[in-house]
Amino acid sequence: MKQVFNSVIQGTVVGHPEPGHTNHGGHAFVAFHIVHRMGYTDRETGKWVSQPPMEFDVKCWNPEHMMVARGLKPGTEVLVTVNRLVPTSFNNDEPTITIYPRSLVTVGGSAAARPSNGRGQRSGDLVVTPHGETIHADAWPEVVTGDLTMVHHG
Repeated sequence: MKQVFNSVIQGTVVGHPEPGHTNHGGHAFVAFHIVHRMGYTDRETGKWVSQPPMEFDVKCWNPEHMMVARGLKPGTEVLVTVNRLVPTSFNNDEPTITIYPRSLVTVGGSAAARPSNGRGQRSGDLVVTPHGETIHADAWPEVVTGDLTMVHHG
């Protein structure tokens, strides 16, 4: 089958990558989860308008991709060139999409910033992204802000 288009998805790593092996044959893989956030700047107000985030599971079989994936930390931005997209399940009428990458690279300068006061964000904290989107801190830990005045305890 001829491929009609190429797709590259930029996303933020959520959680830690998990190594595994298939039940049949014992083939090794590394899986992790990314969130792709979209939005636009409103021309009239100049404010960022957030769209609902899209979530993807990424499963790496290639040894080079597995090595990159094992070193990923929550909050790291990655670019995934898609080899194959597969809907794997449905939650609330939304499909869970698994990406099998053709290439996987980290976006420079996206390493997680640490708060200057040494206090990490707690589970349950809400934080405001640079785009004005309020999200749970555990979805993007210690990356959004080290400024505790922007953290809303829920």
